[in-house]
Amino acid sequence: MEPRNVNRRFEQARRAVGLEWLRSHDLRHAFATFLLHDGQEMRTVMDLLGHSTIRLTADTYGHVLPSKSRDAADGIDRVIGDD
Repeated sequence: MEPRNVNRRFEQARRAVGLEWLRSHDLRHAFATFLLHDGQEMRTVMDLLGHSTIRLTADTYGHVLPSKSRDAADGIDRVIGDD
């Protein structure tokens, strides 16, 4: 695909639905965030994004999602908590 055609079609679709603020790079960030939220491995996300190192992926997209913080806290409760 010609990149200019992809960009033109994205712009048309974005305007049609009234998302003037949305950039195509925002979709990339959302893609990575959704994969990580779903529990996908960082290595898998790295490969899908085409990053050369896992560190780049982790530094860029490895922010802690609130649901993952809750999962981690629940896990600690299971390990040290009373039944």
